[in-house]
Amino acid sequence: MQVAHIYESGRGGEWRHAVVVGAGMGGLISGRVLAGYFDRVTILERDVFSPGAHKQLGRKGVPQGRHLHSLAARGSRILERYFPGLDDELAAAGCPLFDQAQDFITDTPAGRLPRFRSGITMRAASRALLEERLRHRLEEEPNVRLLAGSEVLGLTPGGNGRIAGVRIRQAGGSPKPEEVLYADLVVDASGQGSRAPRWLEEIGYHAPTEEVVDARLGYATRWFEVPEGFSEDWESISVLPGWPDNPRGGTLRRVEGGVWTAVLIGLGGDYPPTDGEAFLEFARSLPSPAIHDAIKSAEPVSPVYGYRRTANRRRLYEKVRLPEGFLVTGDAACSFNPSYGSGMTAVALSAEVLDECLREQRRRAPDDHAGLGRRFHERQATAVAPCWTLTANSDRQWSVGRVEELGPTRRLFHGVSGEVMALAVEREDVARTLLEVKNLLEPPSALLRPGILLPALRRTALSHIKPRPTSSKEPGENPRPSEERAFLRT
Repeated sequence: MQVAHIYESGRGGEWRHAVVVGAGMGGLISGRVLAGYFDRVTILERDVFSPGAHKQLGRKGVPQGRHLHSLAARGSRILERYFPGLDDELAAAGCPLFDQAQDFITDTPAGRLPRFRSGITMRAASRALLEERLRHRLEEEPNVRLLAGSEVLGLTPGGNGRIAGVRIRQAGGSPKPEEVLYADLVVDASGQGSRAPRWLEEIGYHAPTEEVVDARLGYATRWFEVPEGFSEDWESISVLPGWPDNPRGGTLRRVEGGVWTAVLIGLGGDYPPTDGEAFLEFARSLPSPAIHDAIKSAEPVSPVYGYRRTANRRRLYEKVRLPEGFLVTGDAACSFNPSYGSGMTAVALSAEVLDECLREQRRRAPDDHAGLGRRFHERQATAVAPCWTLTANSDRQWSVGRVEELGPTRRLFHGVSGEVMALAVEREDVARTLLEVKNLLEPPSALLRPGILLPALRRTALSHIKPRPTSSKEPGENPRPSEERAFLRT
């Protein structure tokens, strides 16, 4: 076995070399944080990048890159702090800036959300372009190198219960022998396909317990050229599904390059098709005609891409004994149903936690990493818990078929969340709070404040006493009867 170069530095202690597994969003942001503490940072990525790779709308290691991605306001602010000027770069690349209330149409089972100037904005960029910009920034850092085409095979244990590095080889079945890349700290940011549980078992540790909530959601995405001369007062349309009778929804949004990204979703196994004509028919079947009306005459510029790996999954690394010098972050630790738009922001929140923990470690024990992993995983779990609350709690009902099959607590959540959405349709202040929670500017508990919760509870109670009349109103008019609104979905 060949041995890779062991990095030396004049800093001493445990801050010579950090290795990051994965160059997706989690790996890139983590690499930027680590560069502020370690002499050298190496980011290992199995894929090989090529100039202008963002135009390919994704890569093998990020199959979801072809689909619509949303960066919540909280996540955008974190990225701007670690990559100053990033927003200006995205603007220069043609990524439009939207007000998420004024420029968005959101049709829900309760009606259309009010449109107003909220000041909560979104820079609409494709996932591939965003990653490309972050990679470019890191390539300018003198102590960071990105090794593309490198596959990590496992962890290399050291003495005293710590990790000494990783075993790597050239990706693509290269005949070259594997090497050991030594490091003072290894951070797994390899995404949903993380092999960390297996790596830990290989060296005598237990894999973490997993919690999975699967709404059986499927995506179908197609990119369209915005028709010449198209003029409307919106930049994004979302049609929200509603459990249990309406499993279909979608979003249409303008991104860079003068194109629309149209995403259709189906829950509970009602997957949208990947055939072009059937895609349009599925759009026509949505409870609101807004998306279909926009794209029916637009010119497609891509095939229809399908994606069904959408379960919420968290691995409880904070509850298992781990070797020192090994951290798991981003989607490798906790991944979410992408339709809520929480994933990239959760990754950014984890990077904040990493920064905080490293700063404390340097102050408390500059020559030792003992306890770093435990503190990081516990705090990371706390930081991303609001994202889990927003996604997993709303998805649990799709595992059953009828309201009557829900337990008492879930039935109460089902009823109250529907009434909160109905209030948001009627009241701008509730719509604003909903938007703040969705963008992680406020905790989910903000929706439990008396001015929102008490009216929602009253309406829920009344709905059990006296059936509400069925409405034939179109989306955008008066609220329809209360059913599950999936009220935090993008």
